[in-house]
Amino acid sequence: MKRQEEGKNTKIIYDILFYGVMILYFLILFALLFHKKSIGSFRSINLIPFRTISSYLFSDYLLQRSFALSNLLGNIVIFIPMGIYFPLLIRKKSVFMNTLSILFISTLVEAFQYMFAVGATDIDDVILNSLGGLIGVIFFRILDFIFKDQTKNRITILAPIGGIAALLILLLYSM
Repeated sequence: MKRQEEGKNTKIIYDILFYGVMILYFLILFALLFHKKSIGSFRSINLIPFRTISSYLFSDYLLQRSFALSNLLGNIVIFIPMGIYFPLLIRKKSVFMNTLSILFISTLVEAFQYMFAVGATDIDDVILNSLGGLIGVIFFRILDFIFKDQTKNRITILAPIGGIAALLILLLYSM
């Protein structure tokens, strides 16, 4: 009887930590995607795939290439956690369906950025965000294969550690 009660309390703690970290991730993601400028201050659009990516990567200016690398990797990395969380929230979905859902969300984000004039709307961002989501979904599948029924608990523990590590790397890189 006491062991069952301890198991329930542990599950409650894991759930609070899991949903707390997930909500924190989505709040940070929202802030990152919509912080660019005050609403109505900047609007541009690029609907030609790989235009921005190629202009960044093949620039003659070292500063622009440096910015490009952080921008490209940043767009991928910020959507990896979404690719991990989606399969946990919406079970029984294929890698394709989860990635398609992330692509849809990324497209909505870009549309909102354009509507509210809070930055550049770019198809390349959708491509990179979807790639990050796909990496996250694949990473989730690997964890799920390894840990089976303990996957959610392992992600609950790994997510804050990974988040802190990513934040430290970003801070060090931006110095």
